[in-house]
Amino acid sequence: MKYIYTAVSLLLISIASAANGTIRSELLSLGLSSGSQIGPTSEYTQRWSSYDAPSYVTAVKPATEDDVAKIIAYAIKFSIPFLSIGGGHGFSITLGTLHNGIELDLSNFDTVSVDVQSSTLTIGGAVRFRDILGPLGQAHKEIPIGSESCVGMVDATLGGGSQQPGTSSQLLQRRTRISSGAFVVLASILEVTYSVYNETAPQVLHADFLSAFNASQRILEYFKSFESSLPAELPFILLAAYSSDFGGSSIIVNAVYAGPQAEGEKYLYTLFKFSPIQHNLTMIFWSEINAASFFGTEPSNYTCPTDSPHNVYGGAVYQFDIDTFQEFYENYEQLTSSMPVELNGTVYFIEFFPKQAVETVPSNATVYAWRNTTAHLLFNFAYIDTEGALDNRINEFATAARSNFTSVSGFPQPELYNYPITF
Repeated sequence: MKYIYTAVSLLLISIASAANGTIRSELLSLGLSSGSQIGPTSEYTQRWSSYDAPSYVTAVKPATEDDVAKIIAYAIKFSIPFLSIGGGHGFSITLGTLHNGIELDLSNFDTVSVDVQSSTLTIGGAVRFRDILGPLGQAHKEIPIGSESCVGMVDATLGGGSQQPGTSSQLLQRRTRISSGAFVVLASILEVTYSVYNETAPQVLHADFLSAFNASQRILEYFKSFESSLPAELPFILLAAYSSDFGGSSIIVNAVYAGPQAEGEKYLYTLFKFSPIQHNLTMIFWSEINAASFFGTEPSNYTCPTDSPHNVYGGAVYQFDIDTFQEFYENYEQLTSSMPVELNGTVYFIEFFPKQAVETVPSNATVYAWRNTTAHLLFNFAYIDTEGALDNRINEFATAARSNFTSVSGFPQPELYNYPITF
């Protein structure tokens, strides 16, 4: 029986290899332009998370719009699944059902253009947030950006922002390459144009506070004091993790105030009462925020690590229920500190952003109607044992935590504001 099983396995591998070779050879016969490339996916843009990730038989890096149209038309004709990859900062486990597909790597579509007179930004489908910071900063323009510079901007055009409405609300037009089959029309976004704003302030106050884990409840109470009155100029991100670099379990509060330093310091003064281990307050240009955040741990040229497992859960709340938040943090701290090696890279975020601007956008203006979220919660578990007991333990822990937060969220039904989930 063992021999039969081995023989069947080898047969399946041979069939799969033949199919892979056929797809590659057929792609080569499409008459793609000389600048296009075809090869193993390992040589092209890699996905951020490998947890329940899609799988491909090959990758194609088209050089022109016509190349994209030919590839999509071929995939439709032969019912081959494909995904267009921009920044690749993806973690959606629903895409794990895609097998033996084609990765359409859009890396060649990476142009950035700022029109100062019309206040527009036009970018290619593979542009990441880091690519627009310099051009917009030099033009004294701004647009809501992600807190990770290496995330693809088109992929993440799902909303967010603070002082201004979300990125999706700034979308003016897109150039899409469309191909159709008998029953389906599929497209890949190759270029997008956004409206941009004049910069809110010449410089912004950027602040980081590193605190010991036992400051968690006081920080949460500080956040709750802003629950219904967070100034439009003041977004917060809380990062909690176990890190040997910061002496074990610790909490970093990152804040930006888009206004004069003296005004911002008045709002942040309370954080000094919690005896931070380390702090930094600096006036910087808005385009430097990502490079400066969390004590500059991710410089402007930072590249996100790829192809490693991240099991990500999310939640959203309208109110801060201190007891629930504190209970979760205590359990989370106990979990991560007891397995610092196994859970290395695991982080917990509270993203507490002003919502005045996003609430001015009518609920029917985009597909994302829930704009009254007070704070977004993100539980990012990093570990290698994705098939064993640890995976089960993490899923049970995260599911229970999400349920607890939902029950006291202040929403009549579960809500999750459109957090960017990219491919």
